This record gives sequence, C-alpha cells and structure tokens, in this order.
Amino acid sequence: MKVIVTTQEELKEIINDAVERTFKQLMPKAIRMAKEKEWLTTDEVMKRLSCSRRHIQYLRDNRRITFHQEGRTIRYHIDDINDFMKKNRIDVWEQ
Repeated sequence: MKVIVTTQEELKEIINDAVERTFKQLMPKAIRMAKEKEWLTTDEVMKRLSCSRRHIQYLRDNRRITFHQEGRTIRYHIDDINDFMKKNRIDVWEQ
C-alpha cells in the first residue's frame, strides 16, 4: 500500500484545482438551465423541434411527448422535450 504525504499547502492547491475544474465544467450548463423557462408553449416547442403545429399535435395524440393540459392551455416541461430529443437521437456511423 502506498502512502502519499503532502503539506497543507499542497493539499489546499489540489482541492482548489479540483473545485475550479468542476466549477468550469458545471457552470455553463447551470447558467443555461437558469435562463430557460420551465414550461413551454406549443409555439416554443415547434421552434425548438423545428416542426409544425400539426406534428406537435401528432406527437401528443400518439403519446410520444409528455404534456400538461388545463382547459385549452397546453404546456410542455422543458425536461420532457429534452428527453424526447435525446431518445430520438440517431448517432453517426463511424467508418
């Protein structure tokens, strides 16, 4: 078993480097998520998916996307739309 002995200053530097790297990796996503709305309208989903209103209705009718409806108002949770995009992703073949 190997034992590594460091000074207090070296340990602080190692911890600071790890925290800084983690912060740089996670911060852009956190900022993007903070700027996004939690609930989207049909028009916003149409723009995000680049498709027509009729296609969004088709996806709802066939239970391909999750939605919430109160009366005539339909809303889509941003996480559900992102999950839909991830599930339907097609990877490129490498040659």
